Amino acid sequence: MSDGPFLLVVSHDDKSETHAFYKDVVTIGRSRDCDLFLPDRLISRIHCRIERQDGGFALVDAGAQNPAKLRGRPVMRATLNVGDRFEVGGYEITLSEPQDQSVSVDETRPGGDQARGAQDLVAFLQIARALNEERDLARLLTQIVDAAIQLCGAERGFLILKGGRDDGGEPSVEVARNFAQEEVLSPEFKISRTIANRVMATGVAELTTNAQEDDRFRDLQSVADLRLRSVLCIPIRVQTEVGGVLYVDNRLQQQVFQEREKTLLMSLSDHAGTAIVNARAMEELRRKQVELQAALDRVDQLNGALKGQLQETTSELSQIKEELSAQSLGLRSKYDYKQIVGSGSAMRAVFSLLDKYIDADDPVLITGDSGTGKELVARAIHAHSDRRDMAFVSENCAALPEALLESELFGYVRGAFTGANANKKGLLESADGGVLFLDEVGDMALDLQKKLLRVLQEGEVRPLGSQQTVKVDVRLICATNRNLEQMVQDGEFREDLYYRLAVLPVHLPPLRDRKEDIPQLIKRFLGDLQRETRGRVRVSPDAMEKLVAYSWPGNVRELQNEIRRAAILCDGIILEGHLSQHVREGRRGPGSTLVDDGLVPSERGTTLPDMVRELEIREIQKAFDRAQSNKSRAADLLGLSRFALQRKVEKYELDAQGRPLPKGDADGPTPDARSE
Repeated sequence: MSDGPFLLVVSHDDKSETHAFYKDVVTIGRSRDCDLFLPDRLISRIHCRIERQDGGFALVDAGAQNPAKLRGRPVMRATLNVGDRFEVGGYEITLSEPQDQSVSVDETRPGGDQARGAQDLVAFLQIARALNEERDLARLLTQIVDAAIQLCGAERGFLILKGGRDDGGEPSVEVARNFAQEEVLSPEFKISRTIANRVMATGVAELTTNAQEDDRFRDLQSVADLRLRSVLCIPIRVQTEVGGVLYVDNRLQQQVFQEREKTLLMSLSDHAGTAIVNARAMEELRRKQVELQAALDRVDQLNGALKGQLQETTSELSQIKEELSAQSLGLRSKYDYKQIVGSGSAMRAVFSLLDKYIDADDPVLITGDSGTGKELVARAIHAHSDRRDMAFVSENCAALPEALLESELFGYVRGAFTGANANKKGLLESADGGVLFLDEVGDMALDLQKKLLRVLQEGEVRPLGSQQTVKVDVRLICATNRNLEQMVQDGEFREDLYYRLAVLPVHLPPLRDRKEDIPQLIKRFLGDLQRETRGRVRVSPDAMEKLVAYSWPGNVRELQNEIRRAAILCDGIILEGHLSQHVREGRRGPGSTLVDDGLVPSERGTTLPDMVRELEIREIQKAFDRAQSNKSRAADLLGLSRFALQRKVEKYELDAQGRPLPKGDADGPTPDARSE
C-alpha cells in the first residue's frame, strides 16, 4: 500500500464527490472540524474514522449511536480494502486510489483552511438563497435557527426578537431548536437571559469557548445552572436597529465556537434581518388582503342590487371583481391553481388544504358530487408536486368490468389469459414515480380492493400470470361521489383500504354551496367558447340572476353545458329566454319535491314499482336532453356510472335519446352502443 493519497468517493442523492486525503487518520462526521464533513442530523459530530494500517486501512467507530455499516452490518473496527463501500447515515462512501499516482488529485485536503472556506461559502450561499425565497415569517425564523446550527455545528439554537407576540412587547424566544431539528421545550429557561439581553442592548456579539471558566460569565447564575460551555450570541439588525439576537450553544463541549463561527453567524444575521423585514411586510400585505376580501364581499352584495344597470357596466364590475379575486387567491395560496376557478371561502378552504397536501407523498381522497372537478384537483396536486415531471395516469373504476380493470391496473404477461399475446405494463407500473388517479374508486369490486390494498402496503405489483413482483413508487389519488364511510358500514368497501386511501381527505363543495364563483366560471367558459362563437358573448343581468339562483345538481359540468348551449343559441348576449326551462324555473332547487316538479303524478293509483319505473325513465330522458344525447354526460348528471346507465337503458328498452323503443323492436340498444 502506497503512502500517497487515497480517495473517498461520497455518494448522496444521486450525486457523488471525490476527496483526496494524505493523512494517516481521517475523521468523518457532522462537525465541520472533521476531515470529511457530512451535514446529516443522523450522523454524530465525530461519527467514525479511517486509519492507515500496515498493508491497508481500517474503518473505526468513534462512538456513534448508529455506527457505520460495512456490507450491511454495523462496524466497531474492520479492515477496509480498496473498492469497499460503507454507509454513514444517508451517505455511501467508497475507498479508492488514484489510478495514476503521477497525476495530482485534488490538492485541497479536506479539513484544511482552503477546503473549509470553500465548504462554508457553498453552505452559506445555499442558506442565503433559501432565506431570500421564504416569505412566511414562521417558516423563515425556523430556517434561520436551523441554518445557524448547521453552520456552527451547535447543539441548540434560539432566536429571540423584540416585540414578541406573547410577551406584551418584551423580547421573546420565537424559535428554539436542537441539532436534530426538534423543538426545545420551555426555551425561556434554557438560555442565559443575561447574555442575550446584553447583546440586544449593546449590539455587540459575544463568544465564549468555555463559559464555566470565562471571567465574563462564570459568575452568572444562568451559566452555572445550565452548565453552559460554548456560547455564541449574535445581534440581528432589523432596519438599522437591533431587533433580536441569534443564540447558539453547546452544553457538553468547549471550544466548539471560534472566530470562524462568529464570522459566519454575523453574516447570517445580516441576511436574516433583511429576510425578516421582507417577511413582516408580506404578513402586513396579507392582513390588508383580508380587508380587501371583505371589501370584495361588499361588492358582491352591491352587484346583486344592480340588476337594472347597463349590461356593459355590469360586465366591467364583474371583471374588476374577478381580477381582484384572482389577486387575492395568488397571495393567499402557496401555489397557482389557475385551472380551478374559484375565489369564494369554500374554494379558498380547498386551496389551503391542497397547499399542505402537495408537498406530502401520502394518498389523497377527493370526495364530492359528480361534476365538481375532482380530476382537476388531482392534476393540480400532480402539477405542483415533486412528481410533476413524471407520469399522471388516470382511470375510471366504474368504466370497466372487474376483470378488465384488474388487468389494466396490474398488467399481465403473455399467456396469462386468452388473447394475452404479449406482455402489457399495468397502470400502476406506468405511473411509477408519478401519480395514479383512480376516479369512482367506490365502484371497485371487493376482491380488487384487497389487491390494491396489498400494493399500498408492500409497494409492489404482480402482473396477472406472473410469479415476479415489480417495485413501484406511486402517489395514489382517488376520487368518489359515494359515501365510503357508509359503504364500509354496509360491507361494500374494505375498512382497511378506506383508511389507507383517506390519509389526506379533501371534499369539493357542490356548486350550490359556492354560488359566488358562478360568474367567474361563466366567464371562463365563455372565454373558452370565444373562438367557436366568433365573438364575445355576454350574459344579461336577468340571465345571470337565474344562473346564480339555480341549484345545479350536475355542478360545474352541468353549468358548462348550459352556457355552451345558450352561447350557441344567442346573438352575442345570453338572455333569460336562452336558458333551459328548468334553469329559468328553478324546478330542481333545494326543497322541491318530486310531486311539485310534476315528475310523479300523485293522483295515480299505480304501484310503487311502476312509480319508480316511470320516475327513472323521466329522469333518464331529462338527462339525455340536457346532455344532448351524450351518454357519459347524462350518466354524470344522474350520478351514475356509464355502465349503470347503459343497464337501465336496456332494462327499460330506451333508444339513444332515452325514448322508448317501438314495440316489437326485440334487438334494443346494443351494450356497446355509444352516443359520444
